[in-house]
Amino acid sequence: MCFTSYAQEPFVEEMPRRQMYVRVGYDLSRLALPYVGDIGSHGVEFSIDGEVHYHWFPVVEVGKQWIKHNTDSINYKMDGVYGRIGFDYNVLKYQHRLDRDMFFIGLRVAHNKFKHELPLVVMQANGDPIYSSISSRSLSATWGEMTIGAKAEVLHNLYFGLTVRMKVMLAHTKYENMTPYIVPGFGKGFYKVNGGISYSIMYAIPLRGADR
Repeated sequence: MCFTSYAQEPFVEEMPRRQMYVRVGYDLSRLALPYVGDIGSHGVEFSIDGEVHYHWFPVVEVGKQWIKHNTDSINYKMDGVYGRIGFDYNVLKYQHRLDRDMFFIGLRVAHNKFKHELPLVVMQANGDPIYSSISSRSLSATWGEMTIGAKAEVLHNLYFGLTVRMKVMLAHTKYENMTPYIVPGFGKGFYKVNGGISYSIMYAIPLRGADR
């Protein structure tokens, strides 16, 4: 009778235990900025994310981008900081409480503050040079992003991630005399829609329920 009673107990599948950790990252693709476009820029970007409930990962990204471009006919400078806040939704189903690999879709809202100036520009009129300049001006912009990508654990707590972004400008201060060549964090200032790719290295810091 005891055996029969035991055999009739319903099987209850154990749900994956909630993990608690934060993952900090650095965007390696920023290293390629000086070699992209007619006027190369420089930049750094850091990120932090963490799981709050199985599939949901709040994300914060902050960065800095700048340009110093000097030739015989033009001197252009730009410097600014930006931040993004949003979430990633992991479409993978975890089979184990320590699974952390992700294939995700996400949304971001971003904002920046930056300055740009044209200390010197040389134009030609009838063969004679004309020297002009545009003084420094403080600007800002707000945009939204849709993301898709993946994050994979390659070593214990060490990840590589790829994120593809579509960016849509929502608002910006009036540019007046000069449209910025680059809007920090967004891309070319001449466009309302920009794309982007981030390739990041990340490290997960365990907090609770993620010990190995």
